[in-house]
Amino acid sequence: MSMQSIKQLFRPVGELKLFDHHALGSLVTKDGSNMPFIVWPDGRPCLLANLYMLALRDRPGRGGQSGLSRKGSKGGTMGDYAAKISQLIRYCFHHNIDFIELNDNGFSNFISSIRTESLRPGSKHKRKSETTVLNVGRVCLDFLSHVGYFYGDNTFVSPTGSIRTTHKTVTIRTRSGKIIKRDFVHHHSLSLSGGRPRTRDPITAQNIDRLREAINSLGKTRHLQMRRHVMISLLEHTGARRSEVANILVSDVQAALAMEFPMLRLETLKRGVGVERTIPITKMLLNELKKYIDFPRKKLINKFRKSNDHGFLFVSDQNGSRLNADSITNEISALKSHAGIKEPICAHMFRHAFITNLFVLLIRRHELENVDDFRRALLDSKKFVAEVMQWTGHQSPDSVERYIHLAFEKVSNYHTTVSSVYMIKAIEVFDQSQEKLLNDLKAGMPVAEYAIELEKLKKLRNEDFEIAKARAA
Repeated sequence: MSMQSIKQLFRPVGELKLFDHHALGSLVTKDGSNMPFIVWPDGRPCLLANLYMLALRDRPGRGGQSGLSRKGSKGGTMGDYAAKISQLIRYCFHHNIDFIELNDNGFSNFISSIRTESLRPGSKHKRKSETTVLNVGRVCLDFLSHVGYFYGDNTFVSPTGSIRTTHKTVTIRTRSGKIIKRDFVHHHSLSLSGGRPRTRDPITAQNIDRLREAINSLGKTRHLQMRRHVMISLLEHTGARRSEVANILVSDVQAALAMEFPMLRLETLKRGVGVERTIPITKMLLNELKKYIDFPRKKLINKFRKSNDHGFLFVSDQNGSRLNADSITNEISALKSHAGIKEPICAHMFRHAFITNLFVLLIRRHELENVDDFRRALLDSKKFVAEVMQWTGHQSPDSVERYIHLAFEKVSNYHTTVSSVYMIKAIEVFDQSQEKLLNDLKAGMPVAEYAIELEKLKKLRNEDFEIAKARAA
């Protein structure tokens, strides 16, 4: 098997129980499900890399929880670590080097090889930014430290070791004035700053409209059209990550439909195993989800799955199986291409737009004029920030601060105020739902059906307005 035969050197395993300890004569296990299993490019299991994954399983994650996140189709944070060390595994395999035989010059050559890699043959553009090179290098140094411990050489990666590193401490002051100190291991082949990180801008309302127009003109099946509209609605109005959207269950929608004040359950990624949150959702959006569940989804499940319904909201048009996060990425990419949109668009940009818009609503509500006014208002609006963090799944207020300037850019010279954030969201959903109905009418929807759907939409809008008033109170 050639080195090129395996494009990805790892895959998450299914259900997995790992040995933990013996207690009172009984064997105690721990969960290892969705952990990455890593191989060499020729398909052989990579022992040291998998031992490193086992060590990461017990490393404290966010919030002090045991083990890094393993959620998602690619194994979450552990999958990200596996992807990074896979590059070192390929390098060592290609150069016939055992990990423990790497020296300082060899590691420098590895970093140079990933730094100079072109985006495509003959291209002058680099595949990785300096920030990406820095992140890969630091994870690989952590892995090589583990290799040293395995071989009994605790100085393998150290100031005097085969791979010579130094310990650095940086002090970071957040916008809120909080001071954070972070320690890390540094190698001279890496850029200390990592260069300027690449950031994604929020998706614009105009591009969302163009994506929806592409759905209607792309044709295909009625199921695909409805699924794509529902997918965009969820990305736009929940702020969920693509994997969180892919993990929504039919039962989550049904539970929200039964609530007086509807809340949708979302699994929260990047926060360890078993963490979830609930977010406010309008009845109008729930009605859109229900129509998708009751008609095209039900038809496909009956056709392909019969009594073996997996329970996930989104299903494949081909065989009724659940969709994963990569399918959402592919859908957005296909719609972007069909719409002729040239600027970058991805599912995560909907999340940036959602969070930015939440702060826009707060700025409008308080008629704030600058960032300093906004921060002073936040001191009196900690409940709102806590709600934003609940909606988005962030753990620290500092994580959402980057959206402050984005919000002021969007709201500049806009002076309209509405007293309730929930009311504004309900108005936005109604306007978009009404526009979609008009497009359906133009596309051939019977007038009688249009009238029924419009009356239902108005009824749900009024109910959402009452819920908004109650929540604001």
